Amino acid sequence: MQKQSAVTALNIIHKALLMGQIVFATVCAYLIYSKTVEPPAPELEKILQVIALVITFTCIYASFAIFKKKLMQIREMQAGVKEKFEQYRAASILQWALIEGPAIFSIIGFFLTGNYAFLALLLAIIFLFAMTSPSKLKIQLQLQLSEADLEEL
Repeated sequence: MQKQSAVTALNIIHKALLMGQIVFATVCAYLIYSKTVEPPAPELEKILQVIALVITFTCIYASFAIFKKKLMQIREMQAGVKEKFEQYRAASILQWALIEGPAIFSIIGFFLTGNYAFLALLLAIIFLFAMTSPSKLKIQLQLQLSEADLEEL
């Protein structure tokens, strides 16, 4: 894989995951807002809000802690740049999955209850998810690679 295509492929994965969340949320919001579907379980509103907050904070904390730990392990590896990048890609996807889980739970909570507080939480999660977008410079800094090392990809 060429340097540009390896970073681009990782960026495409990130954008696809992000767009999946946005499209799912948009469809659910449309269905509820247009009253095409009535929220099936509005009585679960309070318990789902508490669960959503707990899941969100737990998963986001875990995603950054695990990513940081894996990043330290990757930096210490005595492997080539390609192997380090493969490990970086796996760590990034794990981080994104841990952030995407609470987003999907918030969308489902909104759909079940019709409470727009779930969408507010979702916007915060999506913003955080968007901030984890990969770039060549970010990868270089996080893995502590030189420009010449990136050329090996």
